[in-house]
Parts: sequence; structure tokens; C-alpha cells
Amino acid sequence: MLFKKLPNKLKKSGFTLIEMMITLTISISLVMLGTVYLKKYDEKLILDNTAREVKSSIEQAARISTIEHEPTIISFYPESKYLSIKRSHDYRKIKINSQIEIYNLANFKISAKGSMAPHTVVITNHHETRRIRLQMMWGRAINGKD
Repeated sequence: MLFKKLPNKLKKSGFTLIEMMITLTISISLVMLGTVYLKKYDEKLILDNTAREVKSSIEQAARISTIEHEPTIISFYPESKYLSIKRSHDYRKIKINSQIEIYNLANFKISAKGSMAPHTVVITNHHETRRIRLQMMWGRAINGKD
């Protein structure tokens, strides 16, 4: 006889339905936990990149005002989420992520010499906040966190 009947002990090995459900629940929980941390990291990355972009735009506008001897006005429009940079013959619009709010940047003036009054710009995603401090008359920008 070529085929032998397997003993009952070998047939019963493996996962039961309850063990499989517990294993599946634990696996799904671990995957979902990673997804939550990934979303928080993504929000922080968007906030940091927006803060850098706003800072460099202000510094660039100050340099261009100095070179061209022309005043510049920078404004953030919360309803349309645009940052605008206006000079007499130039207008630039920067789209800001919908999660981000920018405060203290309404009709911010840079003189024709590139100087500006000391000012603090607040950028937030409602979980974290970044501050850009514009110090002294030459408009040096310093990053800050809360």
C-alpha cells in the first residue's frame, strides 16, 4: 500500500480562527500606527518648507528693493492662500498649502533701501508653529519654533 493514513495529531496543526483574528488585528494596528506617524511627519515637513519659502521670499524681496531702489509690499491672503509680493512694475504670487495659516504678514512694507521695521511672522498648521523674526533695519530673518 503506497498511501498511509495520517495520524490525527498531524491534521490538527495550524492556526485556529481566533488565533488568526488576533494576529490580523495586531498586524493591522501596527500598520495604522505607522500611518498616523507618517501623516504627522508630512504635516511638519509642509510647515517647515513653507516657513523656509516665506523667509527666503522676504529676504529676496529686501535684496531686490535695495538693488532696484523700489519699495515692496508683501501680503498674505488667508481666503485664497496666496502670498503676494508687489513692486511698482512687478507682481509675484506664491501658493501656500491649504493647511497653513500665516499671521502678521498683511501689507508688510520693505523700503526702497531694503530696510523694514522689526517684525515677527507666525506660520502655523494648527498643531505646530514657526516664527520668523525680522530684526534690525536691514531685515535679517531668524527662524524660531514654539
